[in-house]
Amino acid sequence: MNPKLASPEHEVAYQDLCELVNKHANELTALELLAIASNLLGKLVALQDQRTVSQAMAMEVVAQNIECGNKQVLDRLSKSKGMA
Repeated sequence: MNPKLASPEHEVAYQDLCELVNKHANELTALELLAIASNLLGKLVALQDQRTVSQAMAMEVVAQNIECGNKQVLDRLSKSKGMA
Protein backbone atom coordinates (compact mmCIF):
# COMPACT_ATOMS: atom_id res chain seq x y z
CA MET A 1 0.00 0.00 0.00
CA ASN A 2 1.26 3.45 -0.87
CA PRO A 3 0.48 6.19 1.61
CA LYS A 4 -2.64 8.02 0.54
CA LEU A 5 -3.11 11.76 0.49
CA ALA A 6 -6.57 13.12 1.01
CA SER A 7 -8.09 13.72 -2.40
CA PRO A 8 -10.58 16.27 -3.70
CA GLU A 9 -13.27 13.60 -3.32
CA HIS A 10 -12.67 13.70 0.45
CA GLU A 11 -13.64 17.38 0.61
CA VAL A 12 -17.25 16.66 1.68
CA ALA A 13 -16.10 14.69 4.73
CA TYR A 14 -13.49 17.38 5.49
CA GLN A 15 -16.14 20.12 5.37
CA ASP A 16 -18.40 18.10 7.68
CA LEU A 17 -15.53 17.79 10.19
CA CYS A 18 -14.80 21.53 9.91
CA GLU A 19 -18.45 22.30 10.65
CA LEU A 20 -18.28 20.17 13.80
CA VAL A 21 -15.02 21.81 14.92
CA ASN A 22 -16.46 25.28 14.28
CA LYS A 23 -19.45 24.37 16.45
CA HIS A 24 -17.07 24.23 19.44
CA ALA A 25 -14.49 26.82 18.34
CA ASN A 26 -15.87 29.62 20.52
CA GLU A 27 -15.54 27.57 23.72
CA LEU A 28 -12.08 26.10 23.08
CA THR A 29 -8.66 27.51 22.34
CA ALA A 30 -6.80 26.58 19.18
CA LEU A 31 -4.44 24.48 21.31
CA GLU A 32 -7.37 22.62 22.89
CA LEU A 33 -8.81 21.93 19.43
CA LEU A 34 -5.40 20.62 18.37
CA ALA A 35 -5.31 18.33 21.41
CA ILE A 36 -8.77 16.95 20.65
CA ALA A 37 -7.96 16.41 16.97
CA SER A 38 -4.67 14.72 17.89
CA ASN A 39 -6.45 12.41 20.32
CA LEU A 40 -8.95 11.45 17.61
CA LEU A 41 -6.12 10.90 15.15
CA GLY A 42 -4.35 8.59 17.62
CA LYS A 43 -7.53 6.55 17.98
CA LEU A 44 -7.97 6.34 14.21
CA VAL A 45 -4.39 5.08 13.84
CA ALA A 46 -5.04 2.44 16.52
CA LEU A 47 -8.20 1.29 14.72
CA GLN A 48 -6.43 0.46 11.45
CA ASP A 49 -6.57 -3.17 10.37
CA GLN A 50 -3.13 -4.35 11.43
CA ARG A 51 -3.29 -7.20 8.92
CA THR A 52 -3.15 -4.70 6.05
CA VAL A 53 -1.87 -1.44 7.56
CA SER A 54 1.27 -1.35 9.69
CA GLN A 55 1.78 1.37 12.26
CA ALA A 56 4.57 2.76 10.07
CA MET A 57 2.23 2.90 7.07
CA ALA A 58 -0.46 4.65 9.11
CA MET A 59 2.03 7.19 10.46
CA GLU A 60 3.32 7.86 6.93
CA VAL A 61 -0.24 8.68 5.83
CA VAL A 62 -0.57 10.97 8.86
CA ALA A 63 2.75 12.72 8.18
CA GLN A 64 2.05 13.24 4.48
CA ASN A 65 -1.42 14.65 5.13
CA ILE A 66 -0.20 16.96 7.90
CA GLU A 67 2.40 18.31 5.49
CA CYS A 68 -0.20 18.67 2.73
CA GLY A 69 -2.67 20.42 5.05
CA ASN A 70 -0.01 22.83 6.29
CA LYS A 71 0.98 23.65 2.72
CA GLN A 72 -2.64 24.28 1.71
CA VAL A 73 -3.13 26.76 4.56
CA LEU A 74 0.21 28.50 4.01
CA ASP A 75 -0.51 28.83 0.29
CA ARG A 76 -3.91 30.33 1.08
CA LEU A 77 -2.43 32.72 3.64
CA SER A 78 0.31 33.86 1.27
CA LYS A 79 -2.39 34.90 -1.23
CA SER A 80 -4.48 36.80 1.31
CA LYS A 81 -4.30 40.55 1.80
CA GLY A 82 -3.55 42.21 5.10
CA MET A 83 -1.95 40.89 8.22
CA ALA A 84 -3.09 38.10 10.53
